[in-house]
Amino acid sequence: MRSTAMRVVFILLQAALVTSSVAAAGTKRTAVVVRAYDAFRVSVLDWNVAMAGAATILDHAGIRIEWVPCSSYRAGDATSGPIRCTLPTARDELTLRIVTGAMQGPADVMLLGDSMLDQSMRSGTLATIYLEPVERLARAASVTTGTVMARAIAHELGHLLLGSNTHSAHGLMRPVWTAEELTRNEAADWSFPREDGEKMRRAWARRGDPGNGGIVRAD
Repeated sequence: MRSTAMRVVFILLQAALVTSSVAAAGTKRTAVVVRAYDAFRVSVLDWNVAMAGAATILDHAGIRIEWVPCSSYRAGDATSGPIRCTLPTARDELTLRIVTGAMQGPADVMLLGDSMLDQSMRSGTLATIYLEPVERLARAASVTTGTVMARAIAHELGHLLLGSNTHSAHGLMRPVWTAEELTRNEAADWSFPREDGEKMRRAWARRGDPGNGGIVRAD
């Protein structure tokens, strides 16, 4: 997703405080394992806020995230991190990485993250969040890095769960986030609409079914 927002003020994780229709209806949640790798520059507080915030947003859409912290794992040293980090990625797993650099783009647009999708299989595994643009936006907004990161993570995982690089006109899967939207901080802008949650759960259930196309990048 991209952001053109530079002067924003919004309440920390407002979307996480709204009771969703999924929770109210008691919908069975889809379980997804996410291996998480950070850039070692993210503070413990921001990392915890980001993980909890992204999980809450997705939980309201009927997706239960199980984080596997793989940042400490070193190749060839099975004792340096969770054993799951040493195994091939399973069908019910995704990978999230936080990198320090930034993707090049127009001067007035900040690319906060992207995800890689195989259209032939209608699925993807890797989501990337770019720390420098996230930090820039957080500073401009006078909010924590974890706040911006939580929403960016949920957006990119949304692409992987949907198996699509398409965006929505409303809600968290909008392609561009503006300063005005962040300032208004309406809960609906920072959560998944009911239809997006339903699409994610259906798409994840049929993950790996043959489709058409090749590797594409979603932002």
